[in-house]
Amino acid sequence: MKICQVCGKPIDVTSRAKKYCSPECRAKVKYERDRAWLAAHPEKAAEYSRRYYAANSDYCKAVSKEAYRKKCLEQYKKSES
Repeated sequence: MKICQVCGKPIDVTSRAKKYCSPECRAKVKYERDRAWLAAHPEKAAEYSRRYYAANSDYCKAVSKEAYRKKCLEQYKKSES
């Protein structure tokens, strides 16, 4: 019987390569690994972001505009009540 490396729960072993008990634990480890890579390689991360924005500038602008609109609407509703 193996133990999950994240939460410590026992894992029903169907494969020797299994390390995590659930997709949530696997996602948590991936998130932490990705954040560690971003902290270790800020210049590469910035370059990836610049390239993504250049390739998808219309989409990025639309998402940003929508987020700003929602924020302003929430502030308006908050001040109104």
